[in-house]
Amino acid sequence: MEDYIHQTIGEEVRFIAGHYQIVEEGRLTHDGREFLYWLGIATVDNACCGHTGCRFLLIPGYIHSWKTKTNAQGKPVSEVEPIVDERHRAAIRTFLEACYPYAQINFSIKSTLA
Repeated sequence: MEDYIHQTIGEEVRFIAGHYQIVEEGRLTHDGREFLYWLGIATVDNACCGHTGCRFLLIPGYIHSWKTKTNAQGKPVSEVEPIVDERHRAAIRTFLEACYPYAQINFSIKSTLA
């Protein structure tokens, strides 16, 4: 299990070439297991190669406990199990592509886990 620190919806996060913000967070069930996801919008507006953007989904993992504690900054923390099985990832990716066409889909990034 990993602790996942929930991010603030709508908060702009700057990076060297632009910014992104999380616009949606939720729980979905696939094959009898509930997983956590969030949807973000990235805008590249500060790069030498021009302006662009993308929509992306991050799936931290299967939910074991939902917002049962908070971290030192007061953000809610859930316990998740990273999804490492490639067959499960492929099935979830197919499921999400139907709901969020043209979005990049990524699984568990360590920096978003506590």
